Amino acid sequence: MTVSRRSILMAAAGLPAVSLLAGAPMASADTSTNATFYLSERGDDNAAGTSHRQAWRSLERLQKAFEDGQVGYGSTVLFRSGHRFYGELSAIPELNGQGRLTLGAYGRGRRPQIMGYKVLNKPEAWTKVGPNLWRINLGDPDTHVGNKMARADRDANVGFLRVDGVIKGHKKATVDELSEEWHFHSDQEQKTLTIFRSENPSKVGDLRISVNGRLVQARSHMTIEGLDLIGTGGHGVQVVDADEVQILDNRIRDIGGSYLYETTRYGNGVEMWINTKDVLVQGNIIYEAYDVGVTMQGSQILGPTEWNEPWRTGWKNVHVRDNRIARNSQSFEIWARGFEQKGKETIYDHSLASGYRNCSFTGNHCTDAGAGWGQAVRPNPQEGGVHFLSYNEDLHMDLKVTGNKFLGALNAYMYRQPEQENDLVIDENVIKLKAGQRLQADRPQEGATQQLQTIEEHVEWSRDTGFDRNSEFIIG
Repeated sequence: MTVSRRSILMAAAGLPAVSLLAGAPMASADTSTNATFYLSERGDDNAAGTSHRQAWRSLERLQKAFEDGQVGYGSTVLFRSGHRFYGELSAIPELNGQGRLTLGAYGRGRRPQIMGYKVLNKPEAWTKVGPNLWRINLGDPDTHVGNKMARADRDANVGFLRVDGVIKGHKKATVDELSEEWHFHSDQEQKTLTIFRSENPSKVGDLRISVNGRLVQARSHMTIEGLDLIGTGGHGVQVVDADEVQILDNRIRDIGGSYLYETTRYGNGVEMWINTKDVLVQGNIIYEAYDVGVTMQGSQILGPTEWNEPWRTGWKNVHVRDNRIARNSQSFEIWARGFEQKGKETIYDHSLASGYRNCSFTGNHCTDAGAGWGQAVRPNPQEGGVHFLSYNEDLHMDLKVTGNKFLGALNAYMYRQPEQENDLVIDENVIKLKAGQRLQADRPQEGATQQLQTIEEHVEWSRDTGFDRNSEFIIG
């Protein structure tokens, strides 16, 4: 790639963060209470919503309650266990009230599902537009069921197809590139999806698609607990410009693949963008993300921007603990840069609020990096198939990666572009790789120092890098 993925992310990743928050509606005058609200598949959106016998039915009704100020800080929203709710909570407005907003579950059974898929179950909605080419208009709500809450500027940016439970991720930039079964192209401007398929795509048993968005866009003072978040082309949960957020005991899966910028695809299980503090991500199961299971990333904002972004300098008290992270392209990612001014040099804020401050990734069980669907369709596979990923460490690095299990990776234990030493601590982990497998993938920079050691040479590698001197290395 002539332009690095990291550079594109730094140029564009501010866009979704800003538009999500700055574009979210304001809640109406404060009518919220400390009430608990209930949602059930068998509910009624005309009901009061304040008991399990008078539960609401849809996420659309919940969104309206947010916007009307009926649900706000101090409220608890509970979804019926074992039930499924199509849509997304990507536009929660600025909330009224005091206390925390909690999203959770009630009743016995499996975690309630918040499902971002559009379900394409109508064969009559397709038009054959060429040999083995079928097209559907996603802008027409009558062509599909499922998620109809995606933003209008995202709702046809498809991340992947899910065919009878199997993810098909071969997205192409043009229709002319479609040449194999289930390859697809989506056109956000025209609101169309074109699939290469010998027969009508909806005549399979089950066809669903993910579209760009976030299953939950976190607000400050928010707890997300005990949910099953499934199927988006963007992020599972994103935290940006927010504090005191708890993400606990959720299942987060089938994530990513939409275009972030031009033809660069993206999507993380949980993303903490720069300018977050007091965040706990604990006890979750996160798998099958196009990019990373969990990431803390971003560039500082130290002046005016065309998107009117708030001042952003770093992360404080962000802790990722005791999660199970599997089959993502990478397990854990960091990158932190200064403020990139157009036509000027990058500037940095190195104050006490800069960079990572008392942050950690500890006690996590990370397996099979690169074994999922995302790695198989990446244009930059050399940067995937690793457990730890770092593009930049230009800010303060009070971050500890300790006590984790990193078991099995397609390419290497880590991909780390920076060469400099800093306060980043990586130690007391368990690393398991195959015999002869590299601990660190090649750096892409011309003339960069390369760490060529295999797992058998971990003592030398630890001496050179300063990492994992007290870790356990297993060959198998």
